[in-house]
Amino acid sequence: MSTETINANNTSGAAGIGRRSLGIPGRAQRGERPAQVKCQICGTVTVPGVDLGNQPIGDLVLSRAQLNQPETYYPLKLQHCPECGLTQLSYIVNPKIVYKHFPFVSGTTQTATRHLQSLPKQLVEMMKLDKESFALDIGSNDGTLLKGYLPYGVKFLGVDPSGDPVRIANEQGIETLHAFFNEETGDYVEAHYGKADAITACGVFGHIADLTSVMKGVKRLLAEHGVFATDSQYWLDTMQRLHYDNMFHQHLRYYSMKPLIHLHRQYGMDVFDVERSEVYGGSIRVFSCHTGDYPISDRVHQLVALEERENLYEEATNREFMLKVEERKRKLFNSVYSLASNGKKLIGIGAPAKASTICNYCRLGPDLVEYITEVNPLRMGRFLPGVHIPIISEDYMFEDLRPADAGILFAWNYYDEVVPKLRARGFKGEILLP
Repeated sequence: MSTETINANNTSGAAGIGRRSLGIPGRAQRGERPAQVKCQICGTVTVPGVDLGNQPIGDLVLSRAQLNQPETYYPLKLQHCPECGLTQLSYIVNPKIVYKHFPFVSGTTQTATRHLQSLPKQLVEMMKLDKESFALDIGSNDGTLLKGYLPYGVKFLGVDPSGDPVRIANEQGIETLHAFFNEETGDYVEAHYGKADAITACGVFGHIADLTSVMKGVKRLLAEHGVFATDSQYWLDTMQRLHYDNMFHQHLRYYSMKPLIHLHRQYGMDVFDVERSEVYGGSIRVFSCHTGDYPISDRVHQLVALEERENLYEEATNREFMLKVEERKRKLFNSVYSLASNGKKLIGIGAPAKASTICNYCRLGPDLVEYITEVNPLRMGRFLPGVHIPIISEDYMFEDLRPADAGILFAWNYYDEVVPKLRARGFKGEILLP
C-alpha cells in the first residue's frame, strides 16, 4: 500500500494541488480558522455536522498499477443550513474527477431496476403520455430507467457524464448524450428534440455540483404542465437509521422536504407531490411542476409536518446523530476485529461507494477483510480506494477453498434480494450489517 497521499485541504508544497483544480473554491483556506461554508440552495452560512475524515473518492476503484501511486483524499464532512434546512457536504470535488471513470451501472439488481422502471409507468399514467410525448432522464447511466418507457412508445433521451455507462446504454439502443446536464445541454435538447413533457433525475439529484444551472435548464426545458420527478435518499431516514455510509463525495446534498420546496420556489416551481420508499435505505420520490400547474397534495404538507415533529432541523438532533455515528463505528470495528483475532475469515459483500466510506472511516483493511465480492464487471479485478481491499467476482466466494466465516454486507440496502441468493448458493457464514 502506498503511504504517499495528497490532502485536498493542503494548499502548500508539492502536495498542494490548488483547490481550483480539485474542486469548487471556498471550502478551505490557509490559517487556523476554516472558511465559511455556504448553503448550496439559499447561501446561508452553514454549521458543521458529522465528520468522517479525509477520504478518497469511493467510486474510483483502483487498478493494481494504481496501488503504488499517490491517492488524493478529500474532506467528507456534513454541514447543516439553519435557514432552509439543507444538509450538504462541506467540500465539492470537481465533477470531472468524480465521473471520468465512473464504474456504476443502474441495472445490477432487480430491486433497483424495478424501482427505476416504476417511474416511467407512473408518469405515463399521471400525464397520459403517448407516442407524441418526449421524456428526458438526467443522469441516465446505462438506460435502465428509460427502458421503462419502451412499452408505451414514448420518445426519450438520456444525458449522463459517465463514459462506460453511456457506452453500454447506446450499445443497447437507448439514445444517450455523453454530457453533464446544465442550461447549455437543456438548450441543445430543446433545439433537437423539443420541450420535455417529463424530466427525471433518480438517485442523482443530490450529486449535481452546478445546481443553479441544472435547475435553470430544467425550468426552460420543461413543457407547460410537464413534470420534473426526482428520487433522492431521504435525510430523515438517513439520520434516524444512522446510515452514515450514504455519505460519499458524489453525494453532495442530503434532501428533505423543507429545502426541496425552498429550492423549487427559487425557480418558479412547485413541489406538488411526494412518495416515500425503502429503496436506498429510505428515499423520497418528489414531483414538481411550473408554479400553479398542479394542486399540491396533502402528502407534501404531511411530510413537512412530520419533519418538524421529529426535530429534523434542530442543532441537538445533529449533535445526537454525530455521537451515534461514532458509536456505530466503534461497534463495527470491534465486531470485525474480534472475529479476525479469533482466526475467523471475513469478506465483504458488494463494493458500492458506501463500502469505501465504511472501510476508510472504520479502518477496515485487507488485514481484516480478505476481499470484497461484486456482480458489477466494471469493479471486478479492482481495489477499494484508500484501504486497497481487492474486489473480485461474487462467484469466487462459493469456490473459495476456505469459505468465509462471516461477510459484511456493504450493499445492505439490497438485503432482501441478495441474502436469499447467497444462502441458496451455499454461503453459510454470518452476515454482518454495517
